[in-house]
Amino acid sequence: MKPSLFQPRQFAIPQSLVLVPYFSPASLFADLQKKALRQQNFLHSSLLWFDKMAVLSGFIGYPHLLMLLQMISGLAGKEIYFLGSAGAIDPRFQEPAALQVNQIYSSSILKRFSRKSSLPLKAFPAGSFTSVRGVSVDIIQRETQGWLIEQQSKKIDIVEMELFPLRCFLQKPFHALVVLSDRVEPTGIRPFADKQKFQSEFNRAFDHIVTHIDHG
Repeated sequence: MKPSLFQPRQFAIPQSLVLVPYFSPASLFADLQKKALRQQNFLHSSLLWFDKMAVLSGFIGYPHLLMLLQMISGLAGKEIYFLGSAGAIDPRFQEPAALQVNQIYSSSILKRFSRKSSLPLKAFPAGSFTSVRGVSVDIIQRETQGWLIEQQSKKIDIVEMELFPLRCFLQKPFHALVVLSDRVEPTGIRPFADKQKFQSEFNRAFDHIVTHIDHG
């Protein structure tokens, strides 16, 4: 990240930063708020402090996220973790599941962010989560039939909205987990009906990140 003329107020945080667009269930975030050492709300988002990590939540899409990150002091030296939701492209995924993204591809205008069409991400130890390839879109409703065929030809497994621009912005790999909330099909987007499974997988993924930080 190059020095910017924009110099906002910055927040000092622990070594690890967990980025979560939104928490499902909301009760998980409410419990975190009770346990946090400190909370700061800004730009419609919340930053929570703990002994070994901070949690930033309340954003959607990359423009909002990158603006929030400009307010984190010493971001370049932090260990970043991401937990979000995603849509399944590969037909083998038929229900909510927590997955780790080990390669992220660009789509639409995000292709202008890097000369490379895909960038690597960090991976947790083998067996923790199924590893997948992901593609980022800049806005919702990018998923047309032609777009879907293109992604399937690249053997891309999931689609989401933040990882490729975040990877370009940080200029380094980070850990990224996503929980599948729907399937992208030629006839449209089909939300998964099992909301309880989504919530349990989300909890499992978040607990794994926290445990990894605690024992890192």
